[in-house]
Amino acid sequence: MKVKFSLKELRESYEEKTAVIRVECELATEIVGGVPADKEGLRAFAKFHLGITSEKELDAAVERMQKEEIGERDATPELGELSEKVTYGVNIIRRDENGPWIGDWMIKAHYKQAASRLKIFIEHKGSKGDFAEAGNVRAIGISLVDPSHPERIYLRDASGKKPAKTHFREFRGRVGGPQGMKSIIHNSECAEVGTRFAFEYRLLPSNLKTDDFRQVVAMGMIVGLGSAKAFECGKYLVRDCEIEIPGLKAVPSKKEKAA
Repeated sequence: MKVKFSLKELRESYEEKTAVIRVECELATEIVGGVPADKEGLRAFAKFHLGITSEKELDAAVERMQKEEIGERDATPELGELSEKVTYGVNIIRRDENGPWIGDWMIKAHYKQAASRLKIFIEHKGSKGDFAEAGNVRAIGISLVDPSHPERIYLRDASGKKPAKTHFREFRGRVGGPQGMKSIIHNSECAEVGTRFAFEYRLLPSNLKTDDFRQVVAMGMIVGLGSAKAFECGKYLVRDCEIEIPGLKAVPSKKEKAA
C-alpha cells in the first residue's frame, strides 16, 4: 500500500512535534558583518565610507584595495626585532535586492551558545541535537520580505517598512601565534542601533519547560549576533516574545495580553 503526503502535511507533522519561539527584536548595539567583501562590497565601502562618487575613481579604488590594501603585510618597526604582521580587510553584511539580512544558521548558533552558557545541554541529555539537528529557523513578520527565502531574516529600519540603514566602522585587535604577534584591522559594515528583525525558531522540546526556553531567549539578547562580539556588538532587545510547547499553554505575547 502506498501513502502519499504533501509538503504541507509533512510541515504540519513537524510543527505538531516541535516547540516554537517567536520573537521580534530591536538592536541595542550595532550588528557587525563578517563576510569578506566582494567587488560590489568594496565599491559600497569606497562610496559610502571613503566618499568616492566618480565611477572611474570607484573602479580605481576597488582595484587598489584588492591589490595593495587587503590581506597580510609586514609591519615590523624599522629598528624592531619582532616580526609583526598586519591583516587588513573589509567585511560586509549579507544583502540582496531586498536589503541586508542575517541567516537562519546564525540564529541557531547563537541560541546554542545561550543554551550552553545556561548548562541546558548538560542538564538535559539529548537537547543539543534537538536544538541543532532538529531545529528550524524562519523569518516572520517584518523580516519575511521574500517568502521564497524564509531562511533570510531581513534587517529592517525602525518603521519596519524599509531596509535597515548601515555604515562602515573600523575595528582593531591583536592576536598572538606561532609566527609572532599579528594586528588585525578591518572596516566592517554595521547595521544601526534600532534596527528591527523577527523570526521563529522551532525545535524538539525534549523535556524542557517554558521557563527553560524563556531563559534561553533572555540569554540570547546578551550573547548577541554577528561579528565583533568582543566589542559588545550585536546585542539586542526582545520587544515581543511568544513561546509555545506541544501540550502546554502558550505564553501570550504583549499584544495578546493587551487585548
